[in-house]
Amino acid sequence: MLLLLLLLLFSASSFAQKTSVEETSVSFLELRNCKSSFAETKLTEESEATVNKFAHEFAHVESIYESKLKLQYTQESLAGKHYSYIQTIGNTIVYNSEVKVNTNGKAVVLSVFDNSFSPKTFTDKNSSLAQAEIFVKEKFQSFYSLKNEIIWFPLSETELAKAYRFELQNAASENLEIITNGREILYKRDLNTYAAQADSTAKGFVFMPDPLTSSGNVYGGSFIDNYDNDSPWLTNERKEVSLSVEFSNNVFKLKNSFVQISDFDLPNNIPATAVLPMFNFSRSNLNFEQVNAFYHITEIGKHIKSMGFNCANTLVDVDANALNGQDNSFFATNYNPQRLYFGIGGVDDAEDADVIVHEYSHFLSYNASPQSNTGNERLALDEAFGDYNAASYSRAINDFNWGWVYNWDGHNAFWTGRVVNSNKTYPTNLVNNIYKDGEIWSSMLMQLWSDIGKNTMDKLIVQAHYGYAQNIKFTDAANLLLSADQQLFNGLHYCILTQRMFERGVLPSGKTLCTNAIANIQKELPVVLLQTPDGCIVTSPETLWNTTVEIIDAAGKKIHTQPFEGRTIIDGKRFAPGIYFVKVSNSNSSKILKWFKQ
Repeated sequence: MLLLLLLLLFSASSFAQKTSVEETSVSFLELRNCKSSFAETKLTEESEATVNKFAHEFAHVESIYESKLKLQYTQESLAGKHYSYIQTIGNTIVYNSEVKVNTNGKAVVLSVFDNSFSPKTFTDKNSSLAQAEIFVKEKFQSFYSLKNEIIWFPLSETELAKAYRFELQNAASENLEIITNGREILYKRDLNTYAAQADSTAKGFVFMPDPLTSSGNVYGGSFIDNYDNDSPWLTNERKEVSLSVEFSNNVFKLKNSFVQISDFDLPNNIPATAVLPMFNFSRSNLNFEQVNAFYHITEIGKHIKSMGFNCANTLVDVDANALNGQDNSFFATNYNPQRLYFGIGGVDDAEDADVIVHEYSHFLSYNASPQSNTGNERLALDEAFGDYNAASYSRAINDFNWGWVYNWDGHNAFWTGRVVNSNKTYPTNLVNNIYKDGEIWSSMLMQLWSDIGKNTMDKLIVQAHYGYAQNIKFTDAANLLLSADQQLFNGLHYCILTQRMFERGVLPSGKTLCTNAIANIQKELPVVLLQTPDGCIVTSPETLWNTTVEIIDAAGKKIHTQPFEGRTIIDGKRFAPGIYFVKVSNSNSSKILKWFKQ
Protein backbone atom coordinates (compact mmCIF):
# COMPACT_ATOMS: atom_id res chain seq x y z
CA MET A 1 0.00 0.00 0.00
CA LEU A 2 1.30 3.44 -0.91
CA LEU A 3 2.59 5.57 1.89
CA LEU A 4 -0.21 7.93 2.85
CA LEU A 5 1.27 11.40 3.03
CA LEU A 6 0.29 13.77 5.75
CA LEU A 7 -0.77 16.61 3.53
CA LEU A 8 -2.09 20.05 4.10
CA LEU A 9 -5.77 19.97 3.21
CA PHE A 10 -6.60 23.52 2.27
CA SER A 11 -10.05 24.89 2.97
CA ALA A 12 -11.99 26.75 0.30
CA SER A 13 -10.68 30.06 1.59
CA SER A 14 -7.06 29.07 2.04
CA PHE A 15 -5.72 31.51 -0.53
CA ALA A 16 -8.01 34.43 0.15
CA GLN A 17 -6.73 37.67 1.61
CA LYS A 18 -8.41 36.77 4.93
CA THR A 19 -7.69 33.69 7.01
CA SER A 20 -7.77 32.49 10.57
CA VAL A 21 -4.73 33.17 12.72
CA GLU A 22 -4.13 29.49 13.46
CA GLU A 23 -0.84 28.01 12.34
CA THR A 24 -1.09 25.23 9.77
CA SER A 25 0.70 21.94 9.38
CA VAL A 26 2.69 21.67 6.17
CA SER A 27 3.49 18.70 3.94
CA PHE A 28 6.68 17.53 2.24
CA LEU A 29 5.74 19.37 -0.97
CA GLU A 30 5.02 22.69 0.74
CA LEU A 31 8.30 22.62 2.67
CA ARG A 32 10.44 21.43 -0.23
CA ASN A 33 13.07 23.98 -1.29
CA CYS A 34 14.36 24.14 -4.83
CA LYS A 35 18.03 24.10 -5.74
CA SER A 36 19.03 27.60 -6.80
CA SER A 37 22.04 29.19 -8.47
CA PHE A 38 22.81 32.85 -9.12
CA ALA A 39 26.16 32.26 -10.85
CA GLU A 40 26.14 34.12 -14.17
CA THR A 41 26.81 31.85 -17.16
CA LYS A 42 27.55 33.02 -20.70
CA LEU A 43 25.75 31.08 -23.47
CA THR A 44 26.81 30.92 -27.10
CA GLU A 45 23.55 32.61 -28.10
CA GLU A 46 20.12 33.51 -26.71
CA SER A 47 17.85 30.81 -28.13
CA GLU A 48 15.50 28.10 -26.93
CA ALA A 49 17.97 25.46 -28.09
CA THR A 50 20.93 26.81 -26.10
CA VAL A 51 18.85 27.46 -22.97
CA ASN A 52 17.33 23.98 -23.29
CA LYS A 53 20.82 22.45 -23.44
CA PHE A 54 21.93 24.49 -20.43
CA ALA A 55 18.82 23.49 -18.40
CA HIS A 56 19.36 19.78 -19.08
CA GLU A 57 23.02 19.99 -18.09
CA PHE A 58 22.21 21.92 -14.91
CA ALA A 59 19.43 19.59 -13.73
CA HIS A 60 21.16 16.33 -14.79
CA VAL A 61 17.76 14.81 -15.60
CA GLU A 62 19.05 12.80 -18.57
CA SER A 63 20.97 10.56 -16.18
CA ILE A 64 17.56 9.14 -15.25
CA TYR A 65 16.01 6.59 -17.63
CA GLU A 66 13.72 8.29 -20.22
CA SER A 67 13.83 11.57 -18.28
CA LYS A 68 14.04 15.00 -19.91
CA LEU A 69 12.80 18.56 -19.58
CA LYS A 70 9.80 19.85 -21.54
CA LEU A 71 9.49 23.59 -22.21
CA GLN A 72 6.28 24.92 -20.64
CA TYR A 73 6.55 28.58 -21.66
CA THR A 74 8.87 31.47 -22.31
CA GLN A 75 8.20 34.93 -20.94
CA GLU A 76 9.78 38.31 -21.60
CA SER A 77 10.16 41.01 -18.95
CA LEU A 78 11.62 44.48 -18.93
CA ALA A 79 15.09 43.16 -18.13
CA GLY A 80 15.31 39.68 -19.59
CA LYS A 81 13.78 36.38 -20.70
CA HIS A 82 12.46 33.54 -18.60
CA TYR A 83 12.21 29.84 -19.55
CA SER A 84 10.08 27.38 -17.58
CA TYR A 85 10.53 23.61 -17.96
CA ILE A 86 8.79 20.60 -16.43
CA GLN A 87 10.48 17.23 -15.91
CA THR A 88 9.04 14.24 -17.75
CA ILE A 89 9.78 10.53 -17.45
CA GLY A 90 8.60 8.42 -20.35
CA ASN A 91 6.57 11.40 -21.66
CA THR A 92 4.65 11.63 -18.36
CA ILE A 93 5.16 14.82 -16.37
CA VAL A 94 6.59 14.75 -12.86
CA TYR A 95 4.40 16.79 -10.54
CA ASN A 96 5.92 19.95 -9.01
CA SER A 97 9.21 19.58 -10.91
CA GLU A 98 9.68 22.98 -12.57
CA VAL A 99 13.14 24.06 -13.71
CA LYS A 100 13.26 27.84 -14.29
CA VAL A 101 16.07 29.59 -16.18
CA ASN A 102 16.27 33.40 -16.12
CA THR A 103 18.50 35.25 -18.59
CA ASN A 104 19.21 38.89 -19.37
CA GLY A 105 17.89 38.34 -22.89
CA LYS A 106 21.46 38.66 -24.20
CA ALA A 107 22.74 35.10 -23.75
CA VAL A 108 23.70 35.41 -20.07
CA VAL A 109 22.00 33.14 -17.51
CA LEU A 110 21.31 35.15 -14.34
CA SER A 111 19.64 32.52 -12.15
CA VAL A 112 18.35 28.94 -12.18
CA PHE A 113 15.80 27.22 -9.94
CA ASP A 114 15.74 23.43 -10.07
CA ASN A 115 12.81 21.41 -8.69
CA SER A 116 13.54 18.21 -10.63
CA PHE A 117 13.65 14.80 -8.94
CA SER A 118 16.23 11.99 -9.02
CA PRO A 119 14.05 8.99 -8.21
CA LYS A 120 15.39 5.57 -7.30
CA THR A 121 12.01 3.89 -6.87
CA PHE A 122 8.99 3.91 -9.20
CA THR A 123 5.55 2.67 -8.15
CA ASP A 124 2.80 1.94 -10.67
CA LYS A 125 -0.13 0.38 -8.83
CA ASN A 126 -2.92 2.55 -10.13
CA SER A 127 -6.51 1.65 -10.59
CA SER A 128 -7.86 2.38 -14.06
CA LEU A 129 -8.83 5.93 -14.98
CA ALA A 130 -12.50 4.90 -14.93
CA GLN A 131 -12.12 3.54 -11.38
CA ALA A 132 -10.28 6.71 -10.32
CA GLU A 133 -13.09 8.87 -11.72
CA ILE A 134 -15.65 6.87 -9.71
CA PHE A 135 -13.52 7.17 -6.57
CA VAL A 136 -13.16 10.96 -6.93
CA LYS A 137 -16.86 11.39 -7.69
CA GLU A 138 -17.78 9.52 -4.50
CA LYS A 139 -15.35 11.57 -2.39
CA PHE A 140 -16.34 14.95 -3.86
CA GLN A 141 -20.01 14.56 -4.66
CA SER A 142 -20.78 18.26 -5.11
CA PHE A 143 -17.93 18.71 -7.63
CA TYR A 144 -17.59 17.96 -11.33
CA SER A 145 -14.37 17.24 -13.20
CA LEU A 146 -12.84 19.87 -15.50
CA LYS A 147 -9.67 18.00 -16.42
CA ASN A 148 -7.70 14.86 -15.64
CA GLU A 149 -4.24 13.56 -16.56
CA ILE A 150 -1.80 10.88 -15.51
CA ILE A 151 1.35 12.04 -13.71
CA TRP A 152 4.34 10.89 -11.71
CA PHE A 153 3.67 12.03 -8.14
CA PRO A 154 6.58 12.38 -5.65
CA LEU A 155 6.16 10.44 -2.42
CA SER A 156 9.64 11.58 -1.41
CA GLU A 157 12.76 12.97 -3.07
CA THR A 158 13.63 9.51 -4.37
CA GLU A 159 10.26 7.77 -4.89
CA LEU A 160 7.70 8.52 -7.61
CA ALA A 161 4.28 6.93 -8.01
CA LYS A 162 1.99 6.91 -11.04
CA ALA A 163 -1.20 8.79 -10.15
CA TYR A 164 -4.13 10.68 -11.62
CA ARG A 165 -4.46 14.45 -11.32
CA PHE A 166 -8.00 15.90 -11.38
CA GLU A 167 -9.16 19.52 -11.49
CA LEU A 168 -12.59 19.83 -9.87
CA GLN A 169 -15.12 22.62 -9.52
CA ASN A 170 -18.46 23.06 -7.76
CA ALA A 171 -21.33 25.54 -7.90
CA ALA A 172 -19.70 27.68 -5.19
CA SER A 173 -16.72 28.29 -7.51
CA GLU A 174 -14.38 26.18 -5.40
CA ASN A 175 -11.60 24.83 -7.60
CA LEU A 176 -9.64 21.85 -6.29
CA GLU A 177 -6.68 19.84 -7.49
CA ILE A 178 -6.92 16.19 -6.44
CA ILE A 179 -4.20 13.59 -6.92
CA THR A 180 -5.18 9.96 -6.37
CA ASN A 181 -4.21 6.41 -7.27
CA GLY A 182 -7.90 5.48 -7.38
CA ARG A 183 -7.93 4.09 -3.84
CA GLU A 184 -6.82 7.00 -1.67
CA ILE A 185 -6.26 10.74 -1.89
CA LEU A 186 -2.54 11.46 -2.18
CA TYR A 187 -2.81 15.23 -2.39
CA LYS A 188 -5.46 17.94 -2.28
CA ARG A 189 -4.90 21.59 -3.10
CA ASP A 190 -7.08 24.67 -3.51
CA LEU A 191 -6.47 26.21 -6.94
CA ASN A 192 -8.03 29.57 -6.05
CA THR A 193 -5.57 32.25 -4.97
CA TYR A 194 -7.23 34.30 -2.17
CA ALA A 195 -6.24 37.49 -3.09
CA ALA A 196 -11.52 45.39 -28.17
CA GLN A 197 -13.17 48.21 -28.62
CA ALA A 198 -11.79 51.71 -28.12
CA ASP A 199 -12.28 53.08 -24.62
CA SER A 200 -14.69 55.93 -23.90
CA THR A 201 -14.58 58.19 -20.86
CA ALA A 202 -17.28 58.30 -18.22
CA LYS A 203 -17.49 59.58 -14.66
CA GLY A 204 -18.11 57.57 -11.54
CA PHE A 205 -17.87 57.67 -7.74
CA VAL A 206 -15.47 55.48 -5.74
CA PHE A 207 -13.76 55.29 -2.37
CA MET A 208 -10.22 56.71 -2.62
CA PRO A 209 -8.79 54.34 -1.44
CA ASP A 210 -11.30 53.67 1.37
CA PRO A 211 -13.51 55.85 3.59
CA LEU A 212 -11.29 55.56 6.68
CA THR A 213 -8.04 56.52 4.98
CA SER A 214 -9.59 59.46 3.13
CA SER A 215 -11.32 60.76 6.28
CA GLY A 216 -8.44 60.06 8.68
CA ASN A 217 -10.45 57.73 10.92
CA VAL A 218 -10.32 54.18 12.25
CA TYR A 219 -13.26 51.79 12.22
CA GLY A 220 -15.97 52.72 14.73
CA GLY A 221 -18.44 55.45 15.62
CA SER A 222 -19.94 56.94 12.46
CA PHE A 223 -17.58 54.92 10.27
CA ILE A 224 -19.00 51.40 10.45
CA ASP A 225 -20.44 49.01 7.87
CA ASN A 226 -23.93 48.92 9.43
CA TYR A 227 -25.15 46.17 7.11
CA ASP A 228 -24.14 48.09 3.97
CA ASN A 229 -26.46 51.00 4.72
CA ASP A 230 -25.69 54.52 3.54
CA SER A 231 -24.68 57.25 5.95
CA PRO A 232 -23.78 60.92 5.37
CA TRP A 233 -20.22 60.29 6.55
CA LEU A 234 -19.59 57.40 4.17
CA THR A 235 -21.39 59.01 1.24
CA ASN A 236 -19.22 62.12 1.63
CA GLU A 237 -16.08 60.01 1.27
CA ARG A 238 -16.95 59.01 -2.29
CA LYS A 239 -14.74 60.75 -4.84
CA GLU A 240 -15.58 61.49 -8.48
CA VAL A 241 -13.17 59.90 -10.96
CA SER A 242 -12.83 59.38 -14.70
CA LEU A 243 -13.50 55.86 -15.97
CA SER A 244 -12.14 54.31 -19.17
CA VAL A 245 -15.21 52.35 -20.29
CA GLU A 246 -16.58 50.68 -23.41
CA PHE A 247 -19.39 52.29 -25.40
CA SER A 248 -21.36 49.82 -27.52
CA ASN A 249 -25.01 49.35 -28.48
CA ASN A 250 -25.67 52.89 -27.24
CA VAL A 251 -24.69 52.15 -23.62
CA PHE A 252 -21.57 52.62 -21.51
CA LYS A 253 -20.21 49.39 -20.01
CA LEU A 254 -17.67 48.67 -17.27
CA LYS A 255 -15.16 47.06 -19.61
CA ASN A 256 -11.78 48.05 -21.02
CA SER A 257 -8.51 46.35 -21.98
CA PHE A 258 -7.67 45.56 -18.32
CA VAL A 259 -10.95 44.47 -16.73
CA GLN A 260 -14.57 43.64 -17.38
CA ILE A 261 -17.31 43.49 -14.75
CA SER A 262 -19.39 40.33 -15.01
CA ASP A 263 -21.92 38.29 -13.06
CA PHE A 264 -20.72 34.70 -12.81
CA ASP A 265 -21.40 33.94 -9.15
CA LEU A 266 -24.20 34.39 -6.61
CA PRO A 267 -25.82 36.70 -5.73
CA ASN A 268 -27.05 37.56 -9.21
CA ASN A 269 -26.46 41.22 -10.00
CA ILE A 270 -26.38 42.31 -13.62
CA PRO A 271 -23.31 44.44 -14.43
CA ALA A 272 -24.05 48.15 -14.32
CA THR A 273 -24.50 50.04 -17.58
CA ALA A 274 -25.38 53.67 -18.28
CA VAL A 275 -27.05 55.54 -21.13
CA LEU A 276 -25.25 58.72 -20.07
CA PRO A 277 -21.51 58.62 -19.17
CA MET A 278 -22.09 58.61 -15.39
CA PHE A 279 -21.90 55.74 -12.87
CA ASN A 280 -23.16 57.38 -9.68
CA PHE A 281 -24.08 54.89 -6.95
CA SER A 282 -24.00 54.97 -3.16
CA ARG A 283 -22.52 52.06 -1.22
CA SER A 284 -25.93 50.54 -0.43
CA ASN A 285 -26.23 49.77 -4.15
CA LEU A 286 -24.27 46.69 -5.27
CA ASN A 287 -23.27 48.58 -8.40
CA PHE A 288 -21.02 50.79 -6.27
CA GLU A 289 -18.68 47.84 -5.63
CA GLN A 290 -18.59 47.17 -9.38
CA VAL A 291 -17.48 50.73 -10.15
CA ASN A 292 -14.96 50.69 -7.29
CA ALA A 293 -13.33 47.43 -8.41
CA PHE A 294 -13.34 48.51 -12.05
CA TYR A 295 -11.63 51.83 -11.35
CA HIS A 296 -8.86 50.59 -9.04
CA ILE A 297 -7.95 47.58 -11.22
CA THR A 298 -7.77 49.87 -14.25
CA GLU A 299 -5.44 52.25 -12.43
CA ILE A 300 -3.08 49.48 -11.32
CA GLY A 301 -3.15 47.93 -14.79
CA LYS A 302 -2.21 51.26 -16.37
CA HIS A 303 0.61 51.70 -13.84
CA ILE A 304 2.06 48.24 -14.58
CA LYS A 305 1.86 48.83 -18.33
CA SER A 306 3.42 52.30 -18.03
CA MET A 307 6.49 50.70 -16.40
CA GLY A 308 6.94 48.50 -19.47
CA PHE A 309 5.71 45.13 -18.14
CA ASN A 310 3.36 42.78 -20.01
CA CYS A 311 1.71 40.95 -17.09
CA ALA A 312 -1.30 43.31 -17.25
CA ASN A 313 -1.79 42.92 -21.00
CA THR A 314 -4.69 40.48 -20.72
CA LEU A 315 -8.15 41.22 -19.39
CA VAL A 316 -9.39 39.92 -16.03
CA ASP A 317 -13.04 39.03 -15.41
CA VAL A 318 -14.44 40.43 -12.14
CA ASP A 319 -17.57 39.66 -10.13
CA ALA A 320 -17.64 42.40 -7.49
CA ASN A 321 -20.71 40.89 -5.77
CA ALA A 322 -19.77 37.24 -5.37
CA LEU A 323 -19.46 34.21 -3.07
CA ASN A 324 -23.08 34.35 -1.91
CA GLY A 325 -22.42 36.51 1.14
CA GLN A 326 -19.05 35.09 2.22
CA ASP A 327 -16.52 37.51 3.70
CA ASN A 328 -13.66 36.58 1.40
CA SER A 329 -12.19 37.11 -2.08
CA PHE A 330 -9.97 35.10 -4.41
CA PHE A 331 -8.30 34.79 -7.81
CA ALA A 332 -9.06 31.78 -10.05
CA THR A 333 -6.74 30.81 -12.92
CA ASN A 334 -8.69 28.03 -14.63
CA TYR A 335 -10.96 30.28 -16.73
CA ASN A 336 -10.46 32.28 -19.89
CA PRO A 337 -10.37 35.12 -19.05
CA GLN A 338 -9.09 34.53 -15.51
CA ARG A 339 -11.41 35.60 -12.69
CA LEU A 340 -11.51 37.65 -9.51
CA TYR A 341 -14.27 37.01 -6.96
CA PHE A 342 -15.09 39.63 -4.30
CA GLY A 343 -17.32 38.59 -1.39
CA ILE A 344 -19.96 40.80 0.19
CA GLY A 345 -19.96 39.46 3.77
CA GLY A 346 -18.89 41.88 6.52
CA VAL A 347 -17.63 45.00 4.81
CA ASP A 348 -18.08 44.34 1.08
CA ASP A 349 -14.58 43.47 -0.10
CA ALA A 350 -14.76 45.54 -3.28
CA GLU A 351 -15.37 48.68 -1.21
CA ASP A 352 -11.71 48.61 -0.09
CA ALA A 353 -9.01 49.32 -2.69
CA ASP A 354 -6.52 47.28 -0.63
CA VAL A 355 -8.54 44.10 -1.20
CA ILE A 356 -9.02 44.90 -4.88
CA VAL A 357 -5.34 45.57 -5.51
CA HIS A 358 -4.23 42.55 -3.46
CA GLU A 359 -6.36 40.13 -5.49
CA TYR A 360 -5.37 41.75 -8.79
CA SER A 361 -1.74 41.30 -7.72
CA HIS A 362 -2.25 37.52 -7.73
CA PHE A 363 -3.34 37.91 -11.36
CA LEU A 364 -0.21 39.96 -12.14
CA SER A 365 2.08 37.49 -10.38
CA TYR A 366 0.55 34.50 -12.17
CA ASN A 367 0.89 36.13 -15.57
CA ALA A 368 4.48 37.18 -14.88
CA SER A 369 5.48 33.66 -13.78
CA PRO A 370 2.71 31.11 -14.52
CA GLN A 371 2.26 27.96 -12.44
CA SER A 372 5.06 28.87 -10.02
CA ASN A 373 3.00 29.53 -6.87
CA THR A 374 3.88 26.31 -5.04
CA GLY A 375 5.71 25.87 -1.74
CA ASN A 376 5.07 27.53 1.58
CA GLU A 377 7.57 30.39 1.28
CA ARG A 378 6.67 30.96 -2.38
CA LEU A 379 3.00 31.25 -1.38
CA ALA A 380 3.93 33.69 1.40
CA LEU A 381 5.85 35.79 -1.13
CA ASP A 382 2.74 36.02 -3.29
CA GLU A 383 0.61 37.19 -0.36
CA ALA A 384 3.32 39.72 0.50
CA PHE A 385 3.35 40.96 -3.10
CA GLY A 386 -0.39 41.62 -2.88
CA ASP A 387 -0.09 43.39 0.46
CA TYR A 388 2.85 45.48 -0.76
CA ASN A 389 1.02 46.55 -3.93
CA ALA A 390 -2.08 47.43 -1.90
CA ALA A 391 -0.06 49.52 0.56
CA SER A 392 2.01 51.14 -2.19
CA TYR A 393 -1.11 52.13 -4.12
CA SER A 394 -3.03 53.44 -1.10
CA ARG A 395 -0.05 55.24 0.45
CA ALA A 396 0.51 57.16 -2.80
CA ILE A 397 -3.11 58.38 -2.61
CA ASN A 398 -3.16 59.17 1.13
CA ASP A 399 -0.51 58.16 3.67
CA PHE A 400 -2.83 58.13 6.69
CA ASN A 401 -2.24 54.92 8.66
CA TRP A 402 -0.56 53.34 5.65
CA GLY A 403 1.07 50.60 7.75
CA TRP A 404 -2.30 48.85 7.91
CA VAL A 405 -3.59 46.83 4.98
CA TYR A 406 -7.37 46.50 4.52
CA ASN A 407 -8.12 49.57 6.66
CA TRP A 408 -11.85 49.46 5.87
CA ASP A 409 -12.41 45.78 5.21
CA GLY A 410 -10.36 44.61 8.22
CA HIS A 411 -9.00 45.90 11.54
CA ASN A 412 -12.53 45.61 12.90
CA ALA A 413 -14.96 43.07 14.31
CA PHE A 414 -15.04 41.15 11.01
CA TRP A 415 -11.32 40.32 10.86
CA THR A 416 -7.99 41.68 12.07
CA GLY A 417 -6.45 42.77 8.77
CA ARG A 418 -2.68 42.76 8.29
CA VAL A 419 0.23 45.20 8.54
CA VAL A 420 3.18 46.15 6.35
CA ASN A 421 5.21 47.79 9.12
CA SER A 422 5.92 44.66 11.16
CA ASN A 423 9.33 44.12 12.78
CA LYS A 424 9.28 40.37 12.10
CA THR A 425 12.49 38.71 10.89
CA TYR A 426 13.42 35.58 8.95
CA PRO A 427 13.55 32.77 9.87
CA THR A 428 12.81 33.58 13.53
CA ASN A 429 9.19 34.60 12.95
CA LEU A 430 8.23 31.96 10.37
CA VAL A 431 5.15 30.07 11.57
CA ASN A 432 4.18 28.19 8.36
CA ASN A 433 1.22 30.51 7.85
CA ILE A 434 1.57 32.15 4.44
CA TYR A 435 -0.27 35.32 5.52
CA LYS A 436 1.69 35.87 8.74
CA ASP A 437 4.99 34.91 7.12
CA GLY A 438 4.29 37.25 4.23
CA GLU A 439 4.39 40.23 6.62
CA ILE A 440 8.18 39.77 6.89
CA TRP A 441 8.64 40.37 3.17
CA SER A 442 5.93 43.01 2.64
CA SER A 443 7.21 45.07 5.58
CA MET A 444 10.73 45.02 4.17
CA LEU A 445 9.42 46.11 0.77
CA MET A 446 7.56 49.04 2.33
CA GLN A 447 10.72 50.09 4.18
CA LEU A 448 12.45 50.16 0.81
CA TRP A 449 9.47 52.11 -0.61
CA SER A 450 10.35 54.81 1.95
CA ASP A 451 14.06 54.56 1.11
CA ILE A 452 14.06 54.64 -2.69
CA GLY A 453 10.55 55.73 -3.67
CA LYS A 454 7.36 54.13 -4.96
CA ASN A 455 8.07 53.95 -8.68
CA THR A 456 11.54 52.44 -8.26
CA MET A 457 10.40 49.87 -5.70
CA ASP A 458 7.31 48.97 -7.74
CA LYS A 459 9.46 48.36 -10.81
CA LEU A 460 11.98 46.24 -8.89
CA ILE A 461 9.44 43.93 -7.28
CA VAL A 462 7.45 43.37 -10.47
CA GLN A 463 10.64 42.60 -12.41
CA ALA A 464 11.71 40.15 -9.68
CA HIS A 465 8.42 38.25 -10.00
CA TYR A 466 9.20 37.26 -13.58
CA GLY A 467 12.06 35.17 -12.21
CA TYR A 468 10.02 33.38 -9.51
CA ALA A 469 9.82 29.57 -9.59
CA GLN A 470 8.21 26.80 -7.58
CA ASN A 471 9.46 26.33 -4.01
CA ILE A 472 11.77 29.35 -3.87
CA LYS A 473 12.75 30.72 -0.46
CA PHE A 474 12.79 34.30 0.83
CA THR A 475 16.55 34.40 0.25
CA ASP A 476 16.00 33.40 -3.39
CA ALA A 477 13.49 36.23 -3.75
CA ALA A 478 16.05 38.59 -2.24
CA ASN A 479 18.61 37.50 -4.82
CA LEU A 480 16.07 38.09 -7.60
CA LEU A 481 15.42 41.59 -6.21
CA LEU A 482 19.15 42.35 -6.32
CA SER A 483 19.33 40.93 -9.85
CA ALA A 484 16.42 43.16 -10.91
CA ASP A 485 18.26 46.19 -9.55
CA GLN A 486 21.41 45.21 -11.43
CA GLN A 487 19.54 44.74 -14.72
CA LEU A 488 17.27 47.80 -14.46
CA PHE A 489 19.43 50.31 -12.55
CA ASN A 490 22.98 48.96 -12.88
CA GLY A 491 23.01 48.07 -9.15
CA LEU A 492 22.30 51.64 -8.02
CA HIS A 493 20.33 50.53 -4.94
CA TYR A 494 22.55 47.63 -3.84
CA CYS A 495 23.59 49.20 -0.53
CA ILE A 496 20.13 50.03 0.76
CA LEU A 497 18.66 46.75 -0.53
CA THR A 498 21.27 44.62 1.22
CA GLN A 499 20.98 46.64 4.43
CA ARG A 500 17.23 46.05 4.65
CA MET A 501 17.68 42.40 3.72
CA PHE A 502 20.26 42.00 6.48
CA GLU A 503 17.88 43.55 9.04
CA ARG A 504 15.16 41.09 8.03
CA GLY A 505 17.43 38.04 7.93
CA VAL A 506 17.02 37.43 4.19
CA LEU A 507 20.41 38.67 2.98
CA PRO A 508 21.61 36.01 0.51
CA SER A 509 24.82 34.14 1.20
CA GLY A 510 27.84 35.84 -0.32
CA LYS A 511 26.33 39.33 -0.37
CA THR A 512 28.18 41.97 1.66
CA LEU A 513 26.94 45.14 3.34
CA CYS A 514 28.03 48.66 2.49
CA THR A 515 29.35 51.03 5.17
CA ASN A 516 26.77 53.50 6.51
CA ALA A 517 24.09 52.44 4.05
CA ILE A 518 21.40 54.14 6.14
CA ALA A 519 21.97 57.32 8.14
CA ASN A 520 20.14 57.34 11.45
CA ILE A 521 18.73 60.87 11.62
CA GLN A 522 15.52 60.07 13.47
CA LYS A 523 15.11 62.39 16.50
CA GLU A 524 11.63 61.36 17.58
CA LEU A 525 9.83 58.09 17.03
CA PRO A 526 7.29 58.43 14.17
CA VAL A 527 4.27 57.09 16.06
CA VAL A 528 0.65 58.19 16.24
CA LEU A 529 -2.22 57.36 18.59
CA LEU A 530 -5.63 56.52 17.14
CA GLN A 531 -8.62 56.79 19.47
CA THR A 532 -11.10 53.89 19.23
CA PRO A 533 -14.41 53.22 21.00
CA ASP A 534 -12.74 50.44 23.02
CA GLY A 535 -9.43 52.13 23.79
CA CYS A 536 -6.68 53.25 21.44
CA ILE A 537 -4.22 51.98 18.86
CA VAL A 538 -0.57 53.02 18.62
CA THR A 539 0.87 52.70 15.13
CA SER A 540 3.72 53.98 13.00
CA PRO A 541 4.33 54.58 9.30
CA GLU A 542 7.77 53.01 9.73
CA THR A 543 9.13 49.71 11.04
CA LEU A 544 10.42 50.15 14.61
CA TRP A 545 12.76 47.62 16.22
CA ASN A 546 12.92 46.63 19.92
CA THR A 547 10.31 49.20 20.88
CA THR A 548 7.98 49.19 23.90
CA VAL A 549 4.72 50.92 24.77
CA GLU A 550 4.16 52.12 28.35
CA ILE A 551 0.96 53.52 29.86
CA ILE A 552 1.52 56.20 32.52
CA ASP A 553 -1.31 57.60 34.64
CA ALA A 554 -1.85 61.27 35.52
CA ALA A 555 0.22 60.85 38.71
CA GLY A 556 3.22 59.72 36.66
CA LYS A 557 3.02 56.05 37.65
CA LYS A 558 3.78 53.42 35.01
CA ILE A 559 0.82 51.04 35.07
CA HIS A 560 1.18 48.96 31.91
CA THR A 561 3.87 47.83 29.43
CA GLN A 562 3.66 45.87 26.20
CA PRO A 563 5.84 45.46 23.09
CA PHE A 564 5.24 47.67 20.07
CA GLU A 565 4.21 45.49 17.11
CA GLY A 566 3.43 47.94 14.31
CA ARG A 567 -0.25 47.96 15.22
CA THR A 568 -0.44 47.89 19.02
CA ILE A 569 -3.94 47.72 20.48
CA ILE A 570 -4.49 49.15 23.97
CA ASP A 571 -7.55 47.53 25.56
CA GLY A 572 -9.48 50.35 27.21
CA LYS A 573 -11.44 47.97 29.44
CA ARG A 574 -8.35 47.66 31.65
CA PHE A 575 -8.27 51.37 32.49
CA ALA A 576 -10.58 53.76 34.32
CA PRO A 577 -11.75 56.91 32.50
CA GLY A 578 -9.23 59.73 32.60
CA ILE A 579 -6.06 61.13 31.06
CA TYR A 580 -3.11 58.84 30.37
CA PHE A 581 0.27 59.25 28.74
CA VAL A 582 1.45 56.64 26.26
CA LYS A 583 5.24 56.46 26.04
CA VAL A 584 6.70 54.69 23.01
CA SER A 585 10.46 54.17 23.25
CA ASN A 586 13.51 52.21 22.19
CA SER A 587 17.24 52.57 22.86
CA ASN A 588 17.58 55.47 20.41
CA SER A 589 14.52 57.68 20.86
CA SER A 590 11.02 57.98 22.26
CA LYS A 591 7.74 59.84 22.00
CA ILE A 592 4.96 60.55 24.52
CA LEU A 593 1.34 60.68 23.37
CA LYS A 594 -1.72 61.79 25.32
CA TRP A 595 -4.72 59.46 25.58
CA PHE A 596 -8.15 60.50 26.85
CA LYS A 597 -9.87 57.33 28.10
CA GLN A 598 -13.63 57.87 28.05
